[in-house]
Amino acid sequence: MWQKLGHFILRFRVVLLVLLLLVTAGMGYLASKVELSYEFTRAIPLDNPKYQAYQHFREKFGEDGNLLVLGVQTDQLFTLSTFEAYRNWQRRLKTITGVEDIISVPSAVALYKDTLSERLKAYPVFPDTIRSQQALDSAALAFRQLPFYKGLLYNPTTQVYLMGLRINKELMNSKERVGVVDAIEQATDTFANATSLTVHKSGLPYIRTKVAVMIQNEMRFFLLASVILSALILLAFFRSFSAMLLSIVVVGIGVIWSVGTLQLFG
Repeated sequence: MWQKLGHFILRFRVVLLVLLLLVTAGMGYLASKVELSYEFTRAIPLDNPKYQAYQHFREKFGEDGNLLVLGVQTDQLFTLSTFEAYRNWQRRLKTITGVEDIISVPSAVALYKDTLSERLKAYPVFPDTIRSQQALDSAALAFRQLPFYKGLLYNPTTQVYLMGLRINKELMNSKERVGVVDAIEQATDTFANATSLTVHKSGLPYIRTKVAVMIQNEMRFFLLASVILSALILLAFFRSFSAMLLSIVVVGIGVIWSVGTLQLFG
């Protein structure tokens, strides 16, 4: 049987090689369609009551996990130069595609009762233009008298101030989120360099993006390292460059077929 198989392969080697190359090219095309998933991995089945309850919660209260938080610790925030730099930083962040809304100290609002309409209306605590330190001190005093923001946007004990960025949920589940986080980091670095403040970054969008980029880089590194290490071992074993190269090609074809099969079966 094996002798007949060997004769068959030798007799039709050209046809088999062409067929192998064609199938490998097709598998390579399918492999190029394989993409990384940027969505949360489901650890439980879709029909699990806990998962269905979570989906109901999302439908009722909206998407979760799309808040990126930036924090600074300083006792100089309400000096005119630092506050204006902080506000300009917020405005620049707001222009980044994918950043839907920002909550921070400069955008804080207060409520007052409109006696005519008998409704509560909002007004900004900090005016759009603050020309003097005295005006800023007055607005800062009004801000500190609002208990709602205490513990939410600032901690008076530790002098920590937070800024929350709501990221588009559709963008968060795509590869474009890497560019958004990079743009946020660039704007943040500009602010940090201008004010000599350290900005701390956190939140699920930031962590997910950084971990995804780290995994991609590690996959490329280990793939390249494994190819080089395998080539060195094969070269030391066979003592022939052509034999080593042929073995690496066979392994490469196997990898292409494996990844292509993933796409073939969805």
